[in-house]
Amino acid sequence: MIWYSDDRDGLVREDGRVLTFPSLEELHAYAIQHELKLKPEDTAGYDWDAIERWCNEPTATGIAAGPFLNAWNMVVDALPAHEGPSLFSHADGRNGDLYRKLFRANNLPAMTPPGAEYYPVWTRTEVDALAQVLRLGVAEVRHQLEGGKAV
Repeated sequence: MIWYSDDRDGLVREDGRVLTFPSLEELHAYAIQHELKLKPEDTAGYDWDAIERWCNEPTATGIAAGPFLNAWNMVVDALPAHEGPSLFSHADGRNGDLYRKLFRANNLPAMTPPGAEYYPVWTRTEVDALAQVLRLGVAEVRHQLEGGKAV
């Protein structure tokens, strides 16, 4: 996938479908052909199957703050700018406090004072809500990769 940042972050699409590439070489060839300038960045990996497995049996101890936050952000970026709201976008909008808690749990250096760390206590309600948001997110990403309409 090729991620871009402009007025709104997003993923490059063709015929309504988020583009994916089987190799970095094919991604680079596509970028050259379409005159896209790529910035060298670390390649991000998303294990949607692992996230879905956690969603099916969610536990507080199984919350992987970094991968879950990255997945949530990727789903937001995968939403097409021109389409109306989806089930995921509604869940995203209703769970800002949950997102912020997950964000803080990553203890990013710019957001965490030196020597301090944040280890959240997750309630059953929060765990269930996080599982619901991520479950909708997994479904949304699959639809966007297939070029389908948002769920």
